[in-house]
Amino acid sequence: MKKLKSINGIPLKYIRSILKIDSKSPSGLTWLPREDGQFNFDNKSAGCKHTSQKKYQSWGLSINYNGKRKSLLVSRIIFLLHNKYLTKEKCIDHIDNNSLNNSIENLREGTISQNNMNSKRSKINTSGHKGVFWHKSSGKWQVRIRLNGKEHYFGLYANKEDAIKVAIAARKKLHGEFGRIKWSMNLEIPCL
Repeated sequence: MKKLKSINGIPLKYIRSILKIDSKSPSGLTWLPREDGQFNFDNKSAGCKHTSQKKYQSWGLSINYNGKRKSLLVSRIIFLLHNKYLTKEKCIDHIDNNSLNNSIENLREGTISQNNMNSKRSKINTSGHKGVFWHKSSGKWQVRIRLNGKEHYFGLYANKEDAIKVAIAARKKLHGEFGRIKWSMNLEIPCL
């Protein structure tokens, strides 16, 4: 995939001239003093919190470049500043699933599918674990894991803990480092 040295048409060199990574800033970025007089934020935190209709929160900011105002996600800017590239068609995943935590250690590139693997469990999930569902007609716990739009079936289990063990092993196998796994019990995880 193509490595980009810009974000939304704004070159890395320009971004470096106006912003810096700052772990003390709530967003993770601070404005740099400007020589052109366009802004005079001088070391103030950059960005503000945004909340989507689905209650997803993130840090964002706007940059004027070549007479156009561009809205950007702070996590993408921090990743670009630190790594000097963004990969085309990839998004930035927050490892700890806290979209307001933009520390560089918490950011990684991934596909949309990989980002979804790291998502929290659904609010309608009754088992407490991703991939484990109550199968009403059989009266057992079912294990299903999704990968790249395809659902993988791992069986029915009378015991919820057995289903959880299988789901954890399946998520580790299918999702790798992007698998969000809840380790709430001391379980012996089987190899799949």
